[in-house]
Amino acid sequence: MQQKKVTGPLQFTGHKYKYVSNQDIVETDEQYIANLERQLEQQTDYWNWSVWEYHMKTLPLICSLKRENRELKLELKMIKKFIEEAKRKTNQQFE
Repeated sequence: MQQKKVTGPLQFTGHKYKYVSNQDIVETDEQYIANLERQLEQQTDYWNWSVWEYHMKTLPLICSLKRENRELKLELKMIKKFIEEAKRKTNQQFE
């Protein structure tokens, strides 16, 4: 039994073109170019959506959380200062 020698890269899809993302057989150069353009448009749309998501949702959320964190740190500092003053004035331990 003779085995075939593999001379080129393995093809998993059966397409003769390298970058085909759909399951339909692409047989002509025009179909291949249209497929590549569609892939590029999809990637551009995803990029635009992810940039919008970051700038309109993630960044404002991060800024609001930073502001809230600063406010809570200030409040905690004031509470600690108040407890220290109360300890000094009454000579009691507050836990």
